[in-house]
Amino acid sequence: MSDEKDFFVGYGSLPDKDRRFILKAVPAGLIGIGGAAAFIGTRAASEGGGKWETGTPVILQGRIGFHPYPVLWVDGIGHVIAGIGKVHADPYCREFEGQSVEVKGVKITRNDCFMLGVAEGDIKPIVKVLPRIPPLTQVNDVSLLGEILDAQCYMGIMNPGYGRTHRGCATQCIRGGQPVFFSMGIRGSDSSGGVQTCGGNGYLLANASGDKVNSEILNDIAVPVTIDAKLQKIGNLYRLVYKSGSLKRL
Repeated sequence: MSDEKDFFVGYGSLPDKDRRFILKAVPAGLIGIGGAAAFIGTRAASEGGGKWETGTPVILQGRIGFHPYPVLWVDGIGHVIAGIGKVHADPYCREFEGQSVEVKGVKITRNDCFMLGVAEGDIKPIVKVLPRIPPLTQVNDVSLLGEILDAQCYMGIMNPGYGRTHRGCATQCIRGGQPVFFSMGIRGSDSSGGVQTCGGNGYLLANASGDKVNSEILNDIAVPVTIDAKLQKIGNLYRLVYKSGSLKRL
């Protein structure tokens, strides 16, 4: 028969045996939770690889083109433009298409290149002759394995900005018209089959007509997919024009 000291009743004090267990288990549990949180946080930051430089806005001069997402071309280097938040910048970029402009934006940086987060009212025309937008050239036909991403989060706004844990956020951004990337080299996929833009970040993705794909691929975001596409080059940027019906989830 057990000792009466170890028998718990609701109106009595906690038995000695239970008290000793709690005094050991609670600190150990808290240490374990803290360690797990630190590990997860470190992994998230390292796998994201990008940063959002909100404290240091930049002012650049160039020309705006659409490929099919807005891009600011500065001396032949393209910087994809995202709207602020989860809504695209197309409406206030379109009126300046092809013109020489001055743009104030926030850098979204990953590896050796950056996108620009640009708000309405932060673009103005300038009287200055600037280099033309680079011509589009055809590279080859490719079959690729990778993931469809919202460009701004993957580039640096979210860490990490890819994979199933980010799918809900990515879907909202893409539904809002933000630029779309197709990226390889995620979760072990093979990235040896082609050149990617901006230090291996990803390709701009367009449909067979060269238009935005946002409404077409909402069910295939942030999961492994394969596509057959035409690879095109515009300045330093690469674009995939995927063939109708070729997009397949794995």
